[in-house]
Amino acid sequence: MTELLILKDKLQNLYARYDMIISHVLKFAAALVSFLVIRGMTGYNATASNIFVLILLSAVCAFLPGGVTALAGCVLILLQLYGLAVEYAAVAFIVLAIMLLVYFIFSPKTSYVLLLVPIFFIMRIPYAAPVVVGLTAGLLGIVPAVFGTYLYYMMNFCSEFALSAGSFGEGDFIPKLTFIMDNTILNKEMLVMSIVFVATIILVYVIKSFSMDYSWVIATVTGSVVEAILVVMSHVMLSLDFNMGGLLIGTVAAILTGLVLYFFFFSVDYSRTERVQFEDDDYYYYVKAVPKFNMAKTEVKVKKINSRTDDEKEQYDPRDVYGHEEGEVEPDELDRQRAYERDVVDLEDEE
Repeated sequence: MTELLILKDKLQNLYARYDMIISHVLKFAAALVSFLVIRGMTGYNATASNIFVLILLSAVCAFLPGGVTALAGCVLILLQLYGLAVEYAAVAFIVLAIMLLVYFIFSPKTSYVLLLVPIFFIMRIPYAAPVVVGLTAGLLGIVPAVFGTYLYYMMNFCSEFALSAGSFGEGDFIPKLTFIMDNTILNKEMLVMSIVFVATIILVYVIKSFSMDYSWVIATVTGSVVEAILVVMSHVMLSLDFNMGGLLIGTVAAILTGLVLYFFFFSVDYSRTERVQFEDDDYYYYVKAVPKFNMAKTEVKVKKINSRTDDEKEQYDPRDVYGHEEGEVEPDELDRQRAYERDVVDLEDEE
């Protein structure tokens, strides 16, 4: 545990020292991974799927606010869907325009949530997403979490639509729109997952905001278990299919992810908790202070006092310290040694 805390402090110091470089690298990596996910789930437009275009676009997004990455991802999705079907792109454009407007109004600083949610779905651990959002973004993460859920289901339906597109005629514009909307906007599973995510985010945020000890750990475990229960109940009630094994793995992944976040962002020493009470003319204040784990090593300077050399001992005259009169007998070697040792001890005590 001590070594992990030391490693965490080193990472924090490294980030504080090179924060500009690391931030740009992380933003570039996040943008590139998101664009590659879009390419992997769609791939219907040659230009939007070109790896060099994606790398160049990621490099540009690395030096711009996170909202630009979200906007660029939506543009790539529209280009890919346009290559699949005009009707699909039209439905996506209307929904994305509304969602982006709501997103930039209410939670423009939580773009990482919008990128993480589809990635968690692709990694088969979507149940970890609301726990992460509740611990980090809080209630502001609800909008991008729902937005990211819709993006995943919209892109995931592309392959099914491509297989079914041949059954529609050239003039079947309305049937195509109905088919697309039933499987994206009105998708029961997508709506259920969005509601479960919202409930989990609120629960995790409320519990972790309490001042009780280990609130982050309690919020993580409680939120993960309640989320699993809600998923089972909702899917059974609506006769929706779900994978029990995937649910269990996702719940464990959610708990482990929450514990990792707790270690890196909220590791405190509850054994040294202090409670302070004070007042002013208008209020009484009750303050609970919990110190963070601080494993920073302090530099200890050792001052070494070297003993005198044998030549200095021979030249040492105790009468120079205590005074002497002329004609006084020279002290013998034993008296000289005792006086030297006594004065050295006194000198060390003074220092």
